[in-house]
Amino acid sequence: MTPSRNALTVWTPLPPERNGIADYACFLLGGLAAHYECIAACDDWLAEAPAGVRVLDPALAHRQAGPRVLHQIGNNPGHAFVVQGLRRMPGVTTLHDAGLLYLYETSGQGLGSILAGMAGAAPGLAATYARHLREHGIQTRANHLLFDLVGETLARSRAVIVHSAFARNRLRLAHGPAATAHVEVIPHMLPPAAMPGRAEARARLGIAGDEFLVVTSGFATEAKRFDWLIEALDLADIRGRPVRWIHAGAERREEYALSAAIAARPSVAAVARVTGYLDAAALDAHIAAADVLVNLRFPSSGESSGSLARAFAAGTCCIVSDTAAYAELPRDVVLQLPLGDTVPHLAQALRLLAAAPERAAAIGERARRWARAEMALDAVAARYRDVIEASLDRPVGMPAPQETPALIELDAGPGLSRRQVAARLAGRQGRCRLLLAAPDLVGLADLTLAQPGLLTELLPVGARLLASQVQAAPRPGLLLDLALGWDA
Repeated sequence: MTPSRNALTVWTPLPPERNGIADYACFLLGGLAAHYECIAACDDWLAEAPAGVRVLDPALAHRQAGPRVLHQIGNNPGHAFVVQGLRRMPGVTTLHDAGLLYLYETSGQGLGSILAGMAGAAPGLAATYARHLREHGIQTRANHLLFDLVGETLARSRAVIVHSAFARNRLRLAHGPAATAHVEVIPHMLPPAAMPGRAEARARLGIAGDEFLVVTSGFATEAKRFDWLIEALDLADIRGRPVRWIHAGAERREEYALSAAIAARPSVAAVARVTGYLDAAALDAHIAAADVLVNLRFPSSGESSGSLARAFAAGTCCIVSDTAAYAELPRDVVLQLPLGDTVPHLAQALRLLAAAPERAAAIGERARRWARAEMALDAVAARYRDVIEASLDRPVGMPAPQETPALIELDAGPGLSRRQVAARLAGRQGRCRLLLAAPDLVGLADLTLAQPGLLTELLPVGARLLASQVQAAPRPGLLLDLALGWDA
C-alpha cells in the first residue's frame, strides 16, 4: 500500500449484482482511487471492482480498515450486509433512498426493531400504524411513505450523503435539524465510460433512423407510472414516423405487471417490447439510441436515477415528473411534466417531439453540457473526499440494540418435509434460527450427502437463508439463520 495515501474501506454491493447502486459504487470507486487506496467490502467477494481495488469478505474487512469508511445503502435486501457493517464500523454513508423500510423488512430485522424505527421516524403516526402491524400483521403501501427507518443510519454515520436537496429536506422534516446537521448533498455522477453515438447505437440494435424511439429503463415498478405512459402512447396519435417503445430493463411482476398492462392496450402492444435485464453496455446502447427517455416518478421519496445520468451523458432528451429531486433539474435540460393531468401533457410532448426531432436533440445537448459541468466523476469524487475528511472527528451514536433471534429445533430425519418446517415457522416474522438437529455429526453428514438439495427442499416460500453453520454442541445439527417475510 502506498504510504502517501490513506486507506478507504467502502461497504457496498458491486457488479455483477443486478443493482443500480452496485454500478454507481463501482464507478465511484474508480474516482475515489485517485485520492485513496480503496478496499471494497462486498458480500460477493468475487465481485467486479476497478483495477487496483481489492474486494474483501465483509467478515475480514475490519482487519485492514482505518478511520475512513464509506457505506452505500439503498432500500433493498442487497444492502443488509452494509447496515451490519455500519453498526460495526461507522463512517460516511451514501443514502440512495430516503426510506429504508423495505430494506429492514426484507433483511431479517426483528419486528421490534422495525416498530422502534417507525416510532422514531413519525411518532405521531406510529402508534396507530405500528399497532396495525404488531397486532394484525397489516402492512400497507402508506407505511413505506410515512416511515423511513433511516434513524439508525443518521445516528451511526459521521456524515450522510444524499443526491438532492429534496432528500435532505425530507430527512430534516422527519428527524429534525440536530439529527440531520451532517447531511450533505452531492449530485449523482455521470458514468465514466463514453456513451455510443445515436447512429451507432441504432445500428447495433437494428432500429431504423426514422423511427421515433421512446425508452424507459430499470426495474419496472409501479412508481415509474407506466400506466401513464401506456395511456399517453395510446392517445398521442403520432403520425409521419413509425413509433417504438422499448422498456430496457427487467419486469418484476409482483411489483408491477408491465407486460400485462401493455397487452391490455393493443395499439401500444403493437409497438412495445420489454427486454428483460440488460448489462451496462446494452443499457447504454438503448438509452443512446432513444429520441426520448421517459423517467416518471410518483410517488417519489427523493430517489435519484442512474438511467437519467446515462441519458444526460448520451445527450438524450428526458421527460420527467415535476416532483421531488427531478423538480430541482434546470428547466432547459429536461421536460418536466406536472403531476396533475400528466397523461395529456405527456401525449402532447411525445407528439411534438416526434414531429420536430431537432427539439429533442437540442434539449438533450443542453443536458449533456450541464451534466458535464455538474456531474463529472472527478468533481463528485473530490466532493466525497472533502466530506470524508471533514467528518473524521464527528462522534456517532450507539448501534441499535439487536434482538436475539428465536431458536426453533427440528429433528432432521429423512421424513422431515417442507410442510412440517412451514408449520413450525408459521406466524413468525423477522429473524429466527432453525436447528436441523441430527444424532451426531456423522449422521448430519450422511443426511446432507443423501439429500444434496436439503435446504431447497425444506425451506418454505417466505424464508430466506442468511447464513448456515454446522453445530456440534449443545446439540449437533445444521444451524440456519433465516429471515422470515410477513407471510411466513
